[in-house]
Amino acid sequence: MSELFGRYYELTFQSGLQITIDDLDVEFTVENDSDNKAGQAEISIFNLSDFSKSKIKKGDIVQLKAGYRDDYGLIFYGSIDKIWDERDGADIKTVIQASDSTKKLWTQAYVVKKYPAGTSITQVIKDMFSLAGVPIGKVDDPSITLPKDMVFEGTPKQIVDDVLALVNGQIAKQWGNLALDGWMMRSATSFWTAYVKNNMGYFVRRDFKDVEAIVLSSETGLMEVTPEDSEDSKIDYRIRCLFCWKAGQDSIIKLESMKVSGIFKVVKYKHVCRGDEYYSELGVKAV
Repeated sequence: MSELFGRYYELTFQSGLQITIDDLDVEFTVENDSDNKAGQAEISIFNLSDFSKSKIKKGDIVQLKAGYRDDYGLIFYGSIDKIWDERDGADIKTVIQASDSTKKLWTQAYVVKKYPAGTSITQVIKDMFSLAGVPIGKVDDPSITLPKDMVFEGTPKQIVDDVLALVNGQIAKQWGNLALDGWMMRSATSFWTAYVKNNMGYFVRRDFKDVEAIVLSSETGLMEVTPEDSEDSKIDYRIRCLFCWKAGQDSIIKLESMKVSGIFKVVKYKHVCRGDEYYSELGVKAV
């Protein structure tokens, strides 16, 4: 497990200010435990200069990447709700509370946007992700353009769904009277899908694999597996492991432990960096 050591984090603010583990001590907790509630982050930066503090403002976007020096990625992208200073022994820490803004913007913000005939479908998709504050994971090009001047209205998600229907409709029309078995074989490789996963936006063919299952075992950092006994619980097990930045909502976990093995989906999660502690807690459901 030597590759699991050498922790790394990187904070980037809308102002351009960037703080890494090589600059200052930072503690954070990032969690999301609901499909309907925005994810939350609390980030503490120790002994920040007044100049750097002036670069951090309420309402600005903050991005947090974390993991290990040779394996790290985005775990939080959202807007700052509160900022304050408090004393911690001989240190002063600047505490930032932030909310994942992408889910709200993606499903609630109302957009009216006109595009001329010939506009690339990928341009419309990228615009919608941008308006929702969703960083792009992958946007492929179906080589389809708008057939006429079009006005799109609705939330970014609704507009992406409309564009998706347009793309798949054109593809289906090209197939014409293809036999049913031909449709089944081609649907995965030719039809397109769009979604937001781990705060990243995707517009890809249906057979695109955005992530492989995360294997958790004693060799890869698994620490504890606890069954969830509550009958109305949305999860089957609680997992604690060494910090696993790739584990987010809807991530697939291949669990290999003495207590239980199988394939599970992450329903809720918490990533913690605090002093010597560097771990993830996952609530998972069998799939």
